[in-house]
Amino acid sequence: MLLNSVILVLREVLEAAVLVSVLVAFSLYLRLGARWLLWSLPAAALGTFLFASTLEVITDALDGAGQEVANAALQFAVYALVLCIVVVASRAGPGRWLPPLMALAVACAVTREGAEIMIYVTGFAAAEDQRTAVFAGSALGAGIGISLGILMFSGLRAMAPARCYICCLALLGLIGAGMVMQATMLLEQVDWLPSAQPLWDSSALVSEQAVTGELLYAVFGYEATPSAVQIGLYVGSLLLMAGSWYIAGRSRTGESNG
Repeated sequence: MLLNSVILVLREVLEAAVLVSVLVAFSLYLRLGARWLLWSLPAAALGTFLFASTLEVITDALDGAGQEVANAALQFAVYALVLCIVVVASRAGPGRWLPPLMALAVACAVTREGAEIMIYVTGFAAAEDQRTAVFAGSALGAGIGISLGILMFSGLRAMAPARCYICCLALLGLIGAGMVMQATMLLEQVDWLPSAQPLWDSSALVSEQAVTGELLYAVFGYEATPSAVQIGLYVGSLLLMAGSWYIAGRSRTGESNG
């Protein structure tokens, strides 16, 4: 139970920690500071509490598909917000819209991950024989996840400014596409999207049940047996992100030259 708790909480915390670390590094590169991160905390705490406390109602909604659809909606929202952040930063540079967009993206991500952790921990709180192991494992997993996020932030900040900018954009694109991949898998589970035979099976290289596979799934939406729909939406989300960044940058350059 201790190891299971470490892995589960690490997976959930790492997904949010990576997004936060990249957005904070990106914000500091743009000289926007990181005060917006404080704005996101009350919203994330409220969202986590509401999501976790109303889970039974959410689950029963939409003929039993409510939880999957709600989680997918949050993940699509994070992708949409990341896309807006990339476009606004490329189109207009630092501005008043970026801090609220970053705060909202973090709030949506933390709401989903925080609710999963809250539900898991409180579910075992009444079991005396497992309580200690769950609490200790959860604390350890959270600590590792936060530490990895800080390590990623430190690595990005240690880069030259131009390289930091490119790496932040690339990571935001991959994280956003990973959110789309996870959302697609959830919607396939409840038949909101058509399921199909997998295009390949990479379990022999990286199993989804292994720690590496679980962490890759959490951060980048890794799937060992992806369907055509999953790959199509994943690639499409990456292309949309890259195309929007390119068009916004070209538009800004054209206005500057004009």
